[in-house]
Amino acid sequence: MQQRKMIDIPLGTEVRTAIRAPIDGDYEFVQHIASSECKPSAKESKVYKFRGELLPPCPKCGKRAVWKLVEYKFEISPERNKTAYVLKEVRGDRPNVPYPSGTKKK
Repeated sequence: MQQRKMIDIPLGTEVRTAIRAPIDGDYEFVQHIASSECKPSAKESKVYKFRGELLPPCPKCGKRAVWKLVEYKFEISPERNKTAYVLKEVRGDRPNVPYPSGTKKK
């Protein structure tokens, strides 16, 4: 039996700078929160974020922006698989946290 993944975050969900990403995926620049003449390039206007990572400011001018979820991604790419964020937040690898007394490390 195949297990289904329930997704309740619709594509097109808009998230502002400094707010945590609601789900793993690609986010695309929509607009600045305050008026600005800056327009990021196509390469700069798309970012991949894990659930819980903060959405960045505009990559060109550094002002706060609105980002839109354009694609879900559940697989961790090999180049990001060993990053500190994945090891700590996604996998829960925390070697400095002591085990509770009465349990042993496997």
